[in-house]
Amino acid sequence: MGETRVASKINGVDVRTVVTLASRMDTDPDYSREMSRFARGARVRWINGLHSQAHTRDVPPHGYDEPEWLGGTNQAMAASEAVLGAIGGCIATGFLANAALREVTVHELEIQVDGTIDLPSFLGIREGNSGYQQIRVAIFVRCDAEGALLDEIAYRAVNLSPVVNTIRNPVQLEYDVKIVQ
Repeated sequence: MGETRVASKINGVDVRTVVTLASRMDTDPDYSREMSRFARGARVRWINGLHSQAHTRDVPPHGYDEPEWLGGTNQAMAASEAVLGAIGGCIATGFLANAALREVTVHELEIQVDGTIDLPSFLGIREGNSGYQQIRVAIFVRCDAEGALLDEIAYRAVNLSPVVNTIRNPVQLEYDVKIVQ
């Protein structure tokens, strides 16, 4: 039986790592169960005014702020904009990984994510859902796939996205307040 050769990197994606990880989860039920509870976390520290920074792993912090017209200092994207960025980033990750797994070269990729929120509800002026009411995604791509293959890559990128599915599906959110001495 011949050995299947997998390109090391396609679109900058380490395909061997992705294939090895997926294969291990597919063949090792204990590892698969462990990975089904894969935990991530971030700690957000207030800086000043409406400016804060999120810290995670060993990467540089990510800032949040609001535009000046909303009381901020416009030093970083708003947290609500970061949600849109997270959706786009996760779709891009999924698109590139799925394209690489199918040996499709991507030459250009941009994800445009837009949404509308209800600021009067956020400010407590009226009742309502202060979150996004609708989110629209446009995938701009130049790649070596078309038709059904391109549709499959895009479908998997959007519909298997952990961030998209966190937005689409109800998620239990708990909180507590801890007094710092």
